[in-house]
Amino acid sequence: MYPPYFAGREREINIFRNKLQQTISGTPMHMSVMGDWASGKTSLLKKFKEIAENENCFVYRIITPNTDSTAVFVNTISKSIANEIKLKKGLSFFKALKSKLTKVTGFQVTAFGFGASLQIKDKDLTPQVDLRVGLKTIGDELREYKAMILLIDDFDTITENKMKRKQIMLTLRNGLMEAIDDGTKVMGVVAGAQLFEQFEVAHGPLIRFFEPYEIGSLEKEEAKKAILVPLEETKVKFTNDVIEKILDVTDCHPYYLQEFCYHLFENTLDSRVDLRVFESSYDTILHDLAMKIWRQKVYALSDVGLKVFFLISASYNTPKRIIRKGEGLFQLKEGTIKSSISRMLSRGQIQKTTRGTYTTKDKLFGEYVKQLF
Repeated sequence: MYPPYFAGREREINIFRNKLQQTISGTPMHMSVMGDWASGKTSLLKKFKEIAENENCFVYRIITPNTDSTAVFVNTISKSIANEIKLKKGLSFFKALKSKLTKVTGFQVTAFGFGASLQIKDKDLTPQVDLRVGLKTIGDELREYKAMILLIDDFDTITENKMKRKQIMLTLRNGLMEAIDDGTKVMGVVAGAQLFEQFEVAHGPLIRFFEPYEIGSLEKEEAKKAILVPLEETKVKFTNDVIEKILDVTDCHPYYLQEFCYHLFENTLDSRVDLRVFESSYDTILHDLAMKIWRQKVYALSDVGLKVFFLISASYNTPKRIIRKGEGLFQLKEGTIKSSISRMLSRGQIQKTTRGTYTTKDKLFGEYVKQLF
C-alpha cells in the first residue's frame, strides 16, 4: 500500500497557526477554506486539528448537513460537540455538563442539542441563542483547554435556497460573535466549494468574518515531495520520467497524485515503476477516477453544459468558436450556449482567461469528457 503523506499548504497552515494564536490570546479569528471537490480541504482540516490539539485546544470536526433548517444545522454542531466530549472527557463529565445545560435559565434542554431538539418557552430564544449559550457553557467547563476550535467541513452542502442559506450562515456567524463577546475563546473554520458565491449571496460581512483562502493544485516541488517522500519508507522507485509524467498529467492536483501513485505502486515491477508500468496502468486509473468522482461531476452538468464543456476541453475556447461548433455539431442555439457558459463560470466549472478564452479548471477531467464524445 502506498504510504500516506501530507504535502504542501504551508501558506494556509501558517495562516491558521497565526489565527489560532490570536484566538488563544483572547482575540478569536476565523477563516474559510475554499476549493474544488477532492482538492484537499478535508485533509487540510485534519492538519488544522492536529496543530490545534498540539496547542491544547479542544477541537470539534463537524460535517455540514444538507438542510434548510437553522435549528437542524445548530443541532448538528451540538451533536458533534457532544460526541467529541464523550470521547475525550468520558461519559461522567458529559452527563455533568448536560445537567448544567438543562439548568440554563429559559431553556428546557435535553441538549444544546446534545443529541435532541431544543424546546424553547420564549419565542425570542432562537437557534442562535442556543449556539451562543451552548458554546459559552461548554467553554466555561473546559477551562483547562486554551480555546475551542470548530472545523466545519462540506459547508457548501447546505441548502441551495438563498434565503435559508443566508439565515444559516448569519446564525453561525452571530452565534460565534456573541459567544466571543461572552468571553468564550472559540474559533470557526469552514470549508467547501464556491464559498465566495455563497457568502456574497448571504451577506457581505461574512467574507470579512470567515476570511477566505482558496486552495488548488500543489506547487511542483510540493507535488514531487508528495510522490517521493512516501517511497522513502519502501523499496520501490519511480523513474524520473514517470515522476514528470505524473506531474504533467495530474497538474499537481493532490487527489489525482494520490490515485496515480497508489495504482503505480501496486503495479510495480521488480520494485521499479517506469513508463511501461505508467502506460499499462493509465486506463485503469482513469476508470477508477470516473467511478469515484467524474461521473458525479458529469451529472452536475446539464446536457447542454456537458456539450459546451466538451467543446472547451477540445480547444474550441473562444466565444465565437464555441458557438459556431456548438451550432454545427450539436444544433445548439447561440443564446443557450451563452447561458450555459455563464452558469459554468458562476459554478467554477470553467474559467475565463485574461485573453477572453475559456479553459477547464480540471485538465484530466476534460480528457475524460472528451472520451464521452
